Parts: sequence; C-alpha cells; structure tokens
Amino acid sequence: RKYYLTFSMRADGSSKFPKENRWGFFPSGAVSWRLSQEDFLKDNSVISDAKIRASYGLTGNNRVGAFDYMSSLTVSNQNGYGWNNDLTQGANLATLGNYNLRWESTAAADVGLDLSLFDDRITVIADYYHKNTTDLLLKANLPLSSGYQNAMMNIGAVVNQGFEFTLNTVNILK
Repeated sequence: RKYYLTFSMRADGSSKFPKENRWGFFPSGAVSWRLSQEDFLKDNSVISDAKIRASYGLTGNNRVGAFDYMSSLTVSNQNGYGWNNDLTQGANLATLGNYNLRWESTAAADVGLDLSLFDDRITVIADYYHKNTTDLLLKANLPLSSGYQNAMMNIGAVVNQGFEFTLNTVNILK
C-alpha cells in the first residue's frame, strides 16, 4: 500500500472536575506515503523502502485529587466558640476550591521520514516533533492576603520540540 490515513476520537469523562468541565475530547490523526511503492522508485537498487509520515493529536491529563475543585472545611475545637457556657466546635474553610478546573491538554505534531538503503543494510529514521501542553494542572501559590496558601489551578504552558534521528547499519552479514 502506498497511502495510509488514520483518525481517532476519544472522549474521556472525569469526576475530578466540575460538571461543566467533566468531559475532554481528544482527536488524533496520521497520514503517510510510502514512496518506495511508487513506479518511479519500485525498481531502485539503492532505496529499499521510503516513507514520509505526519501525525497530530490531543491527549488529556486529569491527575488531580478527587475533590480538588471543591473547597473543604475543617472542624476542630481550636476553631470553636462559646455558646451557652459550652465550647462549640466551629468550622473554617481549609482549602479554596476552583470550579473552573478543567482538563490539561497536550497537542503533539510529528513529521518524519523512514528510509532504508541497500537491501535494508542502512536504515535512517528522522523526525521533527512539537508538543504544546496547555492548562497545566498545578497547585498554585496564592497571595497571603487571600488567607490561603495555594489552590489547584490551570495555569501555564510547556512547549517541547526538536529533532530525533536514528541510524542503524548492518555491517557484517553472516
């Protein structure tokens, strides 16, 4: 076969997020062209196999605590108060929730070339990749004036990109 095309769609639900942000949708697709199957390269004595490929896809991350989007209360005698000559336990807000919390997502793209030469004695694989992760799930520090140390938030982004090369040779055949 000369041409390949794939597509997939993923829908993930997580109770770790508020109802409005519970679902994440993550499509992906890839295409490739096997040049070595074309008439102009079929009988080439140098190129055994050659393929150009490209892919793109989204993935999601929900690695937060089960109820990190919700505020929580602490009940203790230290937070109590006097009522009717008795010490009554009191409650205070221990953690600040974030009802805007949502999936962290990574978009990844890759373009590559697979090339085999001299009856597969030399194989070269070359790739360029670009990954962009957005809405990072982090426990972010809050200003002291808020009364809280931190809260789970979607902040920041990370980009990874670069080239990868593989060279494989068969120097001696038995």
